[in-house]
This record gives sequence, C-alpha cells and structure tokens, in this order.
Amino acid sequence: MHQKQVVLLLSLLCASATYACAAESKQVYKWVSANEYYFILPTEQDLHLSDAGTTEIVKPWGFGFRAVGNETFSKTGGLQLQSIKVDNPHTGRSTFYLLDLLLGMEYMAPKVQGKPLRFTASAFADLGLSDTTLYAAPVISAGLLYTTNEIADTPTGLTFDIFYRLTDIDLDNVGNGKAGTLKPALGFKVGYIFEGFWTTKEKAN
Repeated sequence: MHQKQVVLLLSLLCASATYACAAESKQVYKWVSANEYYFILPTEQDLHLSDAGTTEIVKPWGFGFRAVGNETFSKTGGLQLQSIKVDNPHTGRSTFYLLDLLLGMEYMAPKVQGKPLRFTASAFADLGLSDTTLYAAPVISAGLLYTTNEIADTPTGLTFDIFYRLTDIDLDNVGNGKAGTLKPALGFKVGYIFEGFWTTKEKAN
C-alpha cells in the first residue's frame, strides 16, 4: 500500500470517528447558570458604639447580585453593597457602607411540575470591606423560589429569603472615625432569578 493511500485511509477513519461522536453528542455545552438580582430590606440591627458605650438601632438596606446553579446542591457566590445610617450624639449623623463578597453552597429543592414553589437554603462565607476594615462572617439563609417556568433546567422566578449573620462585625469607622460593632442580626431580601448567559443548547443533526 502506497504512502498516499495510507494517509487517505487514516483521514477517512478520523472523519468517520468525528462524525460518529458528533452524532451522539447533541449538547454543545451543558453547564447552566442563572443570575439573581436582589434588594436587602431595611431591618433593625444593633450597632454597639465602642467609645460611647451605647447601642444604637440601625436599619441597613442594599442590593446584590448572585450566581445561581441548576443542581440540587450548587456552588454559589455574589457581591452585595449595604448602606447604614447612624444618628447619634457621639458620632453625629453619618453613613457607612459594607461591601460583601459571598462564597458558599446552596441547596435547591428539585423541580416538580405543578408545584411552582421551591425551597432553598444556603451557607456563605461573607468576606467584606468597610472603609479600611476587612472582616469575615458566616451567613446562613433559607427561602422560597417561585418558579415562572417549572420544567426549565435553569431556575427562574421571584425569590424571598431570610438570612442570619452569625457573628459580630468589628468596624474601625462607623461615623466621624468612631469604632463600632454590628451585632449578629436577621435580615430579609427579595429578588428575581433570570436565566443566565450560558444555557443548554441542542445541536442540529
């Protein structure tokens, strides 16, 4: 067998194998993600002012973005920004901010046709920055997802969550350079999950 014939035969075999693999694999990519945009509702929290030795009631509010998986257990992460106003004789009127990076795992109840409500639960490591203070705090949450499309691979719909920060957050500046501590607190958020940019696509035969 001549060299040209060998090369032609190998080329035909490779082309056949490639066509067979393409025929069996219909999905171009399988990873499915969704994006949640949410608002943090104002909820009373205790802010202890270290220098004054007093505790003020503050009501943080904010908004955030989070990546949502489509598995029963999925990795999740996001960013959120909170604004906190303080009005105290010791600090005066001031506003400080919390920028949080959330990294963790989420449980989402399996989809069931005819039942649009799905239970969710999450655990996060909250890595944050406020002025020049870096902090870390664990956060847990539980909530409900009202799905607008019950059979879609990508979860979409309205969300309502209750979350709880388990530890104190010590801050160097909560107004006019005064230090303070945010105590463990309960919070609420509402949002909407939109289908992500990456979805399951079917390849035409």
